[in-house]
Amino acid sequence: MIIGLTGSMGSGKGEVVNILKSMGYEYITLSTMVREEAQRQGIKEERTKLMEIGNNMRKQEGAGVLAQRALKKISDSKHENWVIDGIRNPAEIEELKKGDGVNVIAVYADKEILIERILERDRASDPKSRMDIANKIDREWGFGEPEEGQQVGKCIEMADQVLKNEGTLEDLNRQFMAYYGQLIHDDFKRPSKDEYYLNLAQSVCRRSTCTKVEIGAVIIRNDQVVATGYCGAPRGTKSSHQHGFCLRKSLGIPSGHRYEMCRSVHAEQNAIINAARAGTSLLGGDMYIYGKVYAKDEVIDAFPCFICKKMLINCGLKRVICSLKDGGFKIFMVEDWVNDWHEHDIIDDKFQYGVKSYK
Repeated sequence: MIIGLTGSMGSGKGEVVNILKSMGYEYITLSTMVREEAQRQGIKEERTKLMEIGNNMRKQEGAGVLAQRALKKISDSKHENWVIDGIRNPAEIEELKKGDGVNVIAVYADKEILIERILERDRASDPKSRMDIANKIDREWGFGEPEEGQQVGKCIEMADQVLKNEGTLEDLNRQFMAYYGQLIHDDFKRPSKDEYYLNLAQSVCRRSTCTKVEIGAVIIRNDQVVATGYCGAPRGTKSSHQHGFCLRKSLGIPSGHRYEMCRSVHAEQNAIINAARAGTSLLGGDMYIYGKVYAKDEVIDAFPCFICKKMLINCGLKRVICSLKDGGFKIFMVEDWVNDWHEHDIIDDKFQYGVKSYK
């Protein structure tokens, strides 16, 4: 297991490191990569100079360069459990997350508490005035810094867990051990964000009023739910449930044809309509679609139909994540749909460009 640590100076990351080292974890800090580079260049180790070197390394070799070098050292070793300290750029977290078993913990404290701690510990390398300390913290957080520079604030937002360290060391220890206990528990598996949002779509699908399938859609933008929708009749009209039969089925319409004859509005369309009613932009968002056979626990490939696909393109979504009948999910990039569109001149029964095979 690899545990990464992020947070401002004085936040208490070192205390978490000590806990993990006592549990047999090997320790490495990304600042070591910077110090090694400083030694190679013959530059004296001073905090401001090291920050500049680190920023230059990220600018020249990519924002995740320090994490790449640290992972190389880890892969060359025989140890399995590591704690990586000094994560200060989002790209470093993205680089670490490419591997399995990586969890990032942020240690946080209010700015005034940080200043008091740094003044009290009085390290030789620390600034000596309140103003200088405050400026250092702001710079670490990324205020006024380029994207390839230090961005601790964004790193904290990306962390798997945030430990608020504004009390005693015992409080911090208890917080950490509670989270660590979850990590090592065999039955514990924190769902990914895609799994989490698809589970929400699964809940939404239960509101469907179609007598053939239950479909739910959830739209996420900036990590927030902005709209939901399920397969159902227009507002104020009778559904297939209330009529007691499926109109398309009674008319003998084959699967995948004549959707305009269906009483229901598709889940994807309802989610887009609900966002419009609320005046919410969907540009750059993601849609999660979950589907199952009506009144059965049979998951389906919940791919959008041709009509819905055109709407998803036009409303500016970035990704569409759909449930699969054999478990898991499939991620579609809307940009790929646009590019593929030019390759198909004819749409017929064999053209499975999103046609829902379950209808």
